[in-house]
Amino acid sequence: MLTEDIQKELLFVDQPDDQVKEILGVIPSRWGRMSALSRLLLVETGRVLRAEKNIEPGQRLTDLGKKVGLIGATRRGSLYTDEAFIRSMECGQGLASPALFGYTLPNIPLAETAVAFGLIGPVYAVFDVEDPLKSAEKEARNFLRMQSDLDYMLACEFDHYQPKGQQEEFTVTLTVVD
Repeated sequence: MLTEDIQKELLFVDQPDDQVKEILGVIPSRWGRMSALSRLLLVETGRVLRAEKNIEPGQRLTDLGKKVGLIGATRRGSLYTDEAFIRSMECGQGLASPALFGYTLPNIPLAETAVAFGLIGPVYAVFDVEDPLKSAEKEARNFLRMQSDLDYMLACEFDHYQPKGQQEEFTVTLTVVD
C-alpha cells in the first residue's frame, strides 16, 4: 500500500514529487485534472507492477506484448464525486464543475490506470459492500479461466468517501492475480 506521505502528496499537490515520478516514469498529461482517487490508483498500480518486476518506469504492458486487465471493486462507487458535482451545481446548472463531471462514473479511475499502463484486457468496476478486494480477485480469476490469452489480471479495492463530520478517506489496495 501507498505510504500516508505519498497519499497526501497525491491528494493536495497538482505536480507530483520525485518519488511519484520515479514510480510512474511518465506523468500522464491529465494528471492535474485527475481525481485524487485516480492518482492514488495510478501510483499504487505502478508501485505494485514495479515491485512484481512486471514493468520499469515509463513502460506500458501492451508495448511489452502483455495482455492484462484490471477489475476494481468498490463499496460506494463514485458517490463522493457525484455528491461534489451536485454541490457544484448550486450556483447554477451552467456552473457545474466539468472537472468533477468526468469522474462521476466508478470505472473512470480504472480507465485512467488502464490507459497509463497499457492494460488491454477487461477493465471494469464491480460493487461489493462486504469484501470488495475478494470480489475483484474472484472476477479476475474468472476472466483468467475464460480468456486464455490474458497474461494476468490486476484486482483492486478502491473507494473515496467522507464519513459525517470526519476527513475524507481513501482506500486503494491492488494485487496481481495470475
